[in-house]
Amino acid sequence: MKKTGVSFGLAALLTMSCLVSCITKDYTMGSALVPANQDISIHTATFAVPVGLKMADSLQTAVSQSATVGTIRTDLYGLYRSDAAMAVTAAVDSIDWGKNPTVEHITLYLVGDTAMVVKPSDRHIPQNIYVHRLNVVLDSTMIFNNSLTAADYDPELLSVGGLVYNGSGSYTVELNPELGEELLKIPMETMNDDEAFMEKFKGLYLRCDDPVEGTEGGRLNTFDLSSSYINISYAYDDEDGNRRITSNNFMLGEYYSVNICSSGARELEQSLAADALFMEGTCGIKPYIRAAALRKIMEDFAAMETIGVPLDRVLIAKAILVFPFEYFGNARQFDYYAPTLYACQRVKNSSTNLTRYEPIDEIEDDSFESGDIDRSNLNYTINISLYLQDLISCDANCITSEDDLWIMPTVSVYNSYTSATYYYADYRYYTLSQLNGTAEARHPVLKLTYAILK
Repeated sequence: MKKTGVSFGLAALLTMSCLVSCITKDYTMGSALVPANQDISIHTATFAVPVGLKMADSLQTAVSQSATVGTIRTDLYGLYRSDAAMAVTAAVDSIDWGKNPTVEHITLYLVGDTAMVVKPSDRHIPQNIYVHRLNVVLDSTMIFNNSLTAADYDPELLSVGGLVYNGSGSYTVELNPELGEELLKIPMETMNDDEAFMEKFKGLYLRCDDPVEGTEGGRLNTFDLSSSYINISYAYDDEDGNRRITSNNFMLGEYYSVNICSSGARELEQSLAADALFMEGTCGIKPYIRAAALRKIMEDFAAMETIGVPLDRVLIAKAILVFPFEYFGNARQFDYYAPTLYACQRVKNSSTNLTRYEPIDEIEDDSFESGDIDRSNLNYTINISLYLQDLISCDANCITSEDDLWIMPTVSVYNSYTSATYYYADYRYYTLSQLNGTAEARHPVLKLTYAILK
């Protein structure tokens, strides 16, 4: 019985297979119902991109609880300097100095985080770091690399010893005891109100000596302010009249900390960089693409005899910028290259009138090219599909400098509370990347995948 049942099933299956194999598939069915202006096919094209070099001015360099202090000089980029300014606040909600307090000593402790050098031999060179008093209260408008000048800090030093730092671990320096005496005289109600206290003691300004004139080298030192502090040790009379010694700490940069940086690379600015594209971190020189130039490339493309359609008939499926670079025979070059480069725009907030650099929206899509360095193919690839579609869809007269693209290092920050990832132009780390220029055999290109609406 079982054998008979199997034979019957096989026979039925063979019969059905024959019936199915006789069906003809017509892939054109329904095509006549598609409107003619929606009949599209996919094509590709590659264009050379005109890229210039431009300094990124008024760059936001306010970094939460981080400070970078140091100088680096190179023959190509000139002198790069980073000073740091930070607010100071009490580490506890309430401070009571006791009766007849006097200062024993007051000390600044800075915890080292990272260091950047252009020569390995400079990793532990001695540098003098100077501590000054701020003359201005830091607030939400002072967030740029050029927000402060030498007039905004007292030229007289607060640091009285231990100025030399060799780049290893923490930096400890004794501060002028007069600062401690000043803090002891601040009323308790002011001391316990952060904003009122910052009006009394506006904060610290840190700077470093330049490298010896005519030499290359130096070091940038980044300190973790969340672990750094000012300690004031003082004596006071207890309730029994006995002299006691205790201490209190003050936090650095909890409210505001900003890196004041400058670059000597302005001489490298040019409208079309034929030989090389130089990319310097933070406020340095950057590759720059004019939106109007990209629009003109697309207009000329759409007007070609083989295309011959209005620009608004071009549908962008994918658009990526490719920035090649060369390998110079030493893997250490990648120690200085930015891990990620992306297209950013310089935008102005309409309510605050403050300017900042922000990555274009494509960076938030995981399916798009992320701008990560590709060491195998020696290039960076940046997706600008949505940006380019918007650019060719708008009126040409509406394009402004805010639509231009700055190729900048970017970072991502994951928020564990919201499970969201945020992307920013990298205002913290100093990097040096050299990309191929527009006249090189492997030059920057725009690779386009597109369709023409008929």
